[in-house]
Amino acid sequence: MLIALPLALGILGAVVLLVFAELGYQRLESATQRVATALELQSTINEMQAHIVDAETGQRGYLLTGDAAYLQPFHDAVPQLDKTYDRMRELVSVIGSPELRQAAARLNNLVGKKVSEIEATLALYDRSGREAAFELVNTGVGKRTMDEIRAQVALMSRQQRDVWTEGTARWSRDLELLRVGMQFMTAFAVLLLVTVWLLVRREHRRREAELARRTDEQSRLEGVVEERTAELSELSNHLQSVREDEKARIARDLHDEMGGILVSAKMDLTSAAKRLGDSNPEAGARLARAMKSLDEGITVKRRIIEDLRPSLLDNLGLAAALDWLVRGVCERAGLQCTLNLDDGDAPLPPEASIAIYRIVQEAMTNVVKYAKAKRVVVDLVRSAGGIALTFRDDGIGLPPNVSSSRLSHGIAGMRQRVRALNGEFRIQGAPGAGTTVEVHLPLAGA
Repeated sequence: MLIALPLALGILGAVVLLVFAELGYQRLESATQRVATALELQSTINEMQAHIVDAETGQRGYLLTGDAAYLQPFHDAVPQLDKTYDRMRELVSVIGSPELRQAAARLNNLVGKKVSEIEATLALYDRSGREAAFELVNTGVGKRTMDEIRAQVALMSRQQRDVWTEGTARWSRDLELLRVGMQFMTAFAVLLLVTVWLLVRREHRRREAELARRTDEQSRLEGVVEERTAELSELSNHLQSVREDEKARIARDLHDEMGGILVSAKMDLTSAAKRLGDSNPEAGARLARAMKSLDEGITVKRRIIEDLRPSLLDNLGLAAALDWLVRGVCERAGLQCTLNLDDGDAPLPPEASIAIYRIVQEAMTNVVKYAKAKRVVVDLVRSAGGIALTFRDDGIGLPPNVSSSRLSHGIAGMRQRVRALNGEFRIQGAPGAGTTVEVHLPLAGA
């Protein structure tokens, strides 16, 4: 009887503690969910504003340049606006505020109005030209709509901050109440120490079993990841090979077919100009302009062919192709260059030659676009173990973690080309200290 009474009191206290804790947990969960929803709503509002700003920016770029590539942000933003508004509507319904519902509907109407204005401006540009489109833009309709959107975003931000503040205050009150209640009920927990000890021991055994299971599952998943990584690497190598083959085919077609057409046309114009002589000066001048245009077309055709598949690489080897590439880019960009190129006497395998050429081409592109360098140094050395490339510039260097960033597609492409040939790739550089790219490719005969 003496033992039963403490046990009964302990069980009763445990039940009361459980009910109290569950009620407090539900209130805390509700408050936490409300705060989290308010924060996500703020992020969604900012995302919608960013999408419409991107759409407007694409419109302006297209109107100023006439380049359809500038419309890509607009085309990307339009479908995202609907998705963002659907998510905003879900979040507002969770919060349950009538003011927020009205504000969200108002913001969606303004965004739809702005998208319609952008589409109307683009249609007017395509139909009547740039001047008519700029006249519509200069009316200020789009600016007023954007001002209304910004004002509505600011209003919704204030409303959701009020919701967040209310939820935070409620969470603090519930937490304080729960803390006091837990302190009060802790006295009853002393009667359950033996039971708790048994439960802890059982939980410990369960966790050990769970840890063993997770370890096995992790090992299995690591194997799956390695297998998938190998498949993706193989696919990437195949795509690079197919792309180079396609570039080579296009270059051959341009050289064989387009080159023949242009040369034939030039010969016909030259013959016509000789026969015409000085009998018709106006026609002679037109023929001269046509021949000049043909010469420019032939030059453009040659440049396109060289960009697709450098003929020097196939005819004179890697060293000559790199010399032509680096010197040409440096001459156009006003850079100084130092070349130390030795690709040996025996020809290199085609896959190694094109890989090194593309790596140098990508590195020169980065130098011209981003590095702000004044000088580049390219060293190519062939040894008994393979061929080594070192590319250095004296530009602004690399930002931290750029080589591991998912957005560094150029560096990832270099690394993948080298990995496909079982080579070694390294890029290093600090802000303000220039950049160095080092590549070593083993050769089949090494």
